[in-house]
Amino acid sequence: QQREAVKTVRGRVLVLAGAGSGKTSVLTTRIVHLIKSHGVLPESILGLTFTNKAAREMRERIARDLPAKVVNSVTLCTFHAFALNVMKKEGWRLGLTSSFTLYDGQEVNRLVMKLVREELGHEGSLPSIQPLMTALEDAQNKGLEAKDIKDTGSRAHDELVRLIYVRLKESLITHNALDFNHLLVFCVEIFQKYPKVLEEWQERYRHIMIDEYQDTNPIQYCLAELLSKKYDNLFVVGDDDQSIYGWRGAELKNILEFEGHKTIKLEQNYRSTNVILNAANAVIKKNEQRYDKVMWSSLNDGVP
Repeated sequence: QQREAVKTVRGRVLVLAGAGSGKTSVLTTRIVHLIKSHGVLPESILGLTFTNKAAREMRERIARDLPAKVVNSVTLCTFHAFALNVMKKEGWRLGLTSSFTLYDGQEVNRLVMKLVREELGHEGSLPSIQPLMTALEDAQNKGLEAKDIKDTGSRAHDELVRLIYVRLKESLITHNALDFNHLLVFCVEIFQKYPKVLEEWQERYRHIMIDEYQDTNPIQYCLAELLSKKYDNLFVVGDDDQSIYGWRGAELKNILEFEGHKTIKLEQNYRSTNVILNAANAVIKKNEQRYDKVMWSSLNDGVP
């Protein structure tokens, strides 16, 4: 199954990689295979991860089989790092300069508080704005338009969220700044507004691979679909049984409803004994929304 995944070099591919089944090995070996056996230009490969640590590990692994110059030409980074790179080159289209500031959470909170005071004409201390921040972040993760924001607590709260949602975007551009969430929001906005810009990035990255696909949220899903639309070479690896980030916007349906030309299951676990896997399988099979797969090991049963 690992070999099949590595050698499937075209089209949309979903690799369902159970725990300890060698998904990182598959991703990195496939990159090496694309370059060495199929003459794919390293600069046309984009690997998206969720942590810098995962990106570093992938780079270290491909460095065992490829020269440093080639390794450095492959783009391996987080979604946000990729969007940051896009915004530095294309952000001027929305009114940002390439030297924009990246706000942290506290700075965004202060800006939102300032906007709320302006809108409500409130000069004293405010009640907690955490429900507002949560609603804003949820809308950003989903890539919603302001008019589509609803059910955030009450009709009055919905109206406030919609208002601040718009004002926050405007204020960030006025301050020549971005926050973590708006990196992705504005990146997708540019790709949707400027088809020729999108095509330039599609031409650059003809082979796209995504790790931990079960953790993608709607805005990340949208970004991946836009980038891969022209050449349709989208290779995603994930495990629907390890989706635990719904609280930060991840949507399980992204992996359950992935429309691919091929689905490959990695069911052999190289890390655990069967007594562990049998227990895990017995729990996991109770999940109502999942692909049918059963983890197994060639190791012995192990101690109870």
